[in-house]
Amino acid sequence: MSKLLKLLTLFTPIVSFSAYSAPFILSEKSLNDLAQKGAPGIEQIEAAFLNASVREGESNQRFAPELFGRASYAETNERAIIQFQPIFSPIKQAQLGVRKNFKAGVDTSLYVVSDQRSAQSPVLGKIQNATTTTLAFTAQIDLWKNLLGRMTKTEWETANLEKKRAEIEKDIQVKAFRISLRRVFWALVANNESTKISEELLKTAQKQLEQSKLRFKNSVAEADEVARYQAQLSSREGTLLFLQYQKETLLKQLRNLLPELAEKEIELADYDLAGTFNEVLTCTATISQEKAAPYKYTHYDEAVSLFKEIKSNLAKMNSRYSDIDVKLFGTVRSTGVASDAVANQYIRGNYGNTIKDQTEQNRTGYEVGLNFNLPLGSIKENTKKVKELYDEKRLSASIQSTDAQVISTHQELSKSIKLLMEVIKAQKNSSEQLQLRLNLVRKKYEQARVGVEELVFDQDALLNSQLMTIETQLQILNTLFDYLVIYTETPCSFNRI
Repeated sequence: MSKLLKLLTLFTPIVSFSAYSAPFILSEKSLNDLAQKGAPGIEQIEAAFLNASVREGESNQRFAPELFGRASYAETNERAIIQFQPIFSPIKQAQLGVRKNFKAGVDTSLYVVSDQRSAQSPVLGKIQNATTTTLAFTAQIDLWKNLLGRMTKTEWETANLEKKRAEIEKDIQVKAFRISLRRVFWALVANNESTKISEELLKTAQKQLEQSKLRFKNSVAEADEVARYQAQLSSREGTLLFLQYQKETLLKQLRNLLPELAEKEIELADYDLAGTFNEVLTCTATISQEKAAPYKYTHYDEAVSLFKEIKSNLAKMNSRYSDIDVKLFGTVRSTGVASDAVANQYIRGNYGNTIKDQTEQNRTGYEVGLNFNLPLGSIKENTKKVKELYDEKRLSASIQSTDAQVISTHQELSKSIKLLMEVIKAQKNSSEQLQLRLNLVRKKYEQARVGVEELVFDQDALLNSQLMTIETQLQILNTLFDYLVIYTETPCSFNRI
């Protein structure tokens, strides 16, 4: 057993050294720098923006020119059903063209089609490379539902508006994510301040317990005094354990936001609590100068404007959802054929002669027609009503809630901060008075004029007052953070993102 312990002793420093890594020094700047490297939360926000960009791209690509084509080669050994019917083999076909759709509701294409085939016919003899070449231009115009492109233009505009809205939303959400990191940082600072106060009071409780045990040993104190100090010590230890639990919860939250910290030890950097609180007061004073909601400091008003435009566009599209679809189409084509008799029962053609046939002769033809699509029954009309109701409720709710949030956030900030500052003032005054009373009670206790219960009660009251002051200060910070999530461009030093 002793040999095993010696081996473990030898290997322990090596393991400890290999497992050691420099701790991450936690500050607002280090968190911001780490987030810029690509936090999952920011990547999800950017992915949502890219999704809107994809939809805009899909809308735009409908109006981009497009080259299309097709080529095929076919052979067969079948025989004709009727003796004099030729069986063409091989058959070579090709098509190449350009297609362009316009926002005005016009679809066009220009293409060339070539067909070359050979056959052996008992009646016609040998046919070698009989060739047909067609040059055609087609156009299709919407006459009702999308007349002059009123649908396609609206769809295109909506896709662009959605992208702009998504870009604004991305900027807002990225800043909100970074503020969430700052919230965790200052919550850890508050936890650290509370821990320092509790540790000092724990030391006092330990000292008092030891003194009471000594007095009890010397028959100066009763057993209930020792028990009371023991209970106070346990209470102080419980407070510290709970603060440690809060710290671990905050660190877990931080590691979830920044997985790069998952396996790192985290240490708080030095911080200037008083300086930061002065920045908060200065920032609050700057904000309080704005009587009405300062839209110049937020992007939410732009988002609301875009929501209204999107709502208007969707209403237009929904109103035409179940309309009849009528389109006028036309094609102009020129077809050249090359299948010349070279000798008795021998016909031959080529590509060049098909072009020559078109240029030397008028081989032009055209086709004009109408296509229409008329929904029967009430299914499409019912769907239209549901779409109109859905878009109306969805976008109206977004517009109203965003407007209300922008206005109420500004109106309530000054009131909330003012009330919380009054709370802190009262708590500090309370702590000062409790400290003064504690000093007096401690003297009376040493003179055996008051009992231990009164001394412990006053010590607990002072601790609770000090911890509540820290919590209120944290609440002030969070209230300002709530404001800066909406008014991201507020010009004050505390708004450092």
